[in-house]
Amino acid sequence: MRLPQGGGYGTVADFLTDRFPPHDAGFTRDLFDRGDVFDADGTPLDFDAAFAPGGHVWVFRPLPDEPELPGDLPILYEDDHVLAVDKPHSLPVTPRGSFVRQTAVTKLRNSTGNEELSPAHRLDRLTAGVLLFAKTREARGPLQGLFELQRVSKTYELIAPLEPMAPERPEADDVAPPRHLPKYPEEPHMVRSRIVKDSSSLQAREVEGPPNAVTGVVLLEELGDSGWGLYGANPLSGKTHQIRVHMNSIGRPICGDPLYPQIRNDELERPIGRLQLLAREILLKHPFTQEYLRIRSDRNLGISTFADSTGIGAADREEP
Repeated sequence: MRLPQGGGYGTVADFLTDRFPPHDAGFTRDLFDRGDVFDADGTPLDFDAAFAPGGHVWVFRPLPDEPELPGDLPILYEDDHVLAVDKPHSLPVTPRGSFVRQTAVTKLRNSTGNEELSPAHRLDRLTAGVLLFAKTREARGPLQGLFELQRVSKTYELIAPLEPMAPERPEADDVAPPRHLPKYPEEPHMVRSRIVKDSSSLQAREVEGPPNAVTGVVLLEELGDSGWGLYGANPLSGKTHQIRVHMNSIGRPICGDPLYPQIRNDELERPIGRLQLLAREILLKHPFTQEYLRIRSDRNLGISTFADSTGIGAADREEP
């Protein structure tokens, strides 16, 4: 890894302790004692090795203990360039944080024997549905470029309240959320705002300024007399947590969402999340064959075990 130019670190050990969990000096010393930290030439480093801004080190860290996560990844489409799978809820796409083996890319590389598999786009750990991979190095750029240039039509489904929730701050001078949303096949309600996400918070947030995120939302079905509805959402941009932020902004946070409207640490600590959000379908022009591909998830959403997970009840609705 490349060492940063700044940071004020005295030793490589100081940097590694700050950079990697569990952020413990004793854990870092064990890395050096085992001979798992090397300089760019492959020479083992001592625990007191000086930090060299812009330098390189090799670090072999033990893999963390990982809870077993859902690993069923049915193939929805495959050719010489593209692999599309139906990702389950709660499975990360790529190694991050405490998950390395329990990720879609690791599981698929192991099951297919193809070490060149690379995800073409993002999909949150808690979100299920269609996930595309490039099968070769040559396919990565063209396939990822379609998503970066927003040349892929994406349709999501989600479960959220039928009626808007009361705002967190009743005194807030915000625009009231719409009482009713259009029902398919009516034209969708368009949500436009400026969304930013930085490392200061787990939540993305809406700020003043020109919109950089647009989502169309339409009610697909009322789920009996539960007070919940099945919605369709079409993001016309790709900001982090965009659909989750926009549904919350119109008073209808997604069922099981541990971040919106409030951060719920008890839910975030669950290995198996309860967010009812599904990447139902993508439509794109194949970058090699130039044929259109429409790929749909076979998964379903439900409220039988999730309806109470957000703590939303009748008392939280807006009064008429």
